[in-house]
Amino acid sequence: MVPARRSRPGSSSERDGDGPGDGPGDGPVMGAAMQGVVLPGGRTVEHVTVPVPDPGLGQVLLSMRASSICGSDIRAIYREHLGHGAEAYRGVIAGHEPCGEVAAVGPGCRRLAVGDRVVVYHIVGCGQCQECRTGYEIGCTDPDRQAHGWQRDGGHADYLLAEERSCLVLPTGSASSTAHWSRAASARPGRPCAGSGSRARTACWSRALARSDWPRRCWPAPWVPVPC
Repeated sequence: MVPARRSRPGSSSERDGDGPGDGPGDGPVMGAAMQGVVLPGGRTVEHVTVPVPDPGLGQVLLSMRASSICGSDIRAIYREHLGHGAEAYRGVIAGHEPCGEVAAVGPGCRRLAVGDRVVVYHIVGCGQCQECRTGYEIGCTDPDRQAHGWQRDGGHADYLLAEERSCLVLPTGSASSTAHWSRAASARPGRPCAGSGSRARTACWSRALARSDWPRRCWPAPWVPVPC
């Protein structure tokens, strides 16, 4: 990994934070241990310890701020593993509605800098097929198409490795409250984030967190699903 670029003036890394790696001189230690959650089925969750990933070419490492839930997680993973093909769960860190702050950048990254706040588009396509070339990566026809939380690690962990091209930058100066991050996590291109469904998801995760033994720290990472 190349050294992380200097933060933009006014980026969140220059302000007081409330997440892992915040504070003067703090940052991710590649290869160090981090906590995450996988979904083995049977309406259970499993806490795991895995290495902090090292961003490669065109990738960024995100310090997670919120990771929401989708009905497909409950339907096809949490209760039992029903999916196949694009919905096949491969035992990775769960969570395909993540948002956070850039903690480190890999070589070749030109658009993002440390401290940028981003929402992650949940699908990583091949970038070459007709669907990807028209900006519709969810319809990627390549067999190596991956979704965060399904075929590649998702947001239910301290850090997430994402492609720079998959990150959508949040407006500068936006609030860093729990509600703000939760709304951002449950928003994806093509889906509104202000409807009752978004509020219901946020409330659902908040109730789950309240009765979870997961270390809360100070940041909104509601990672334990409610048995629905």
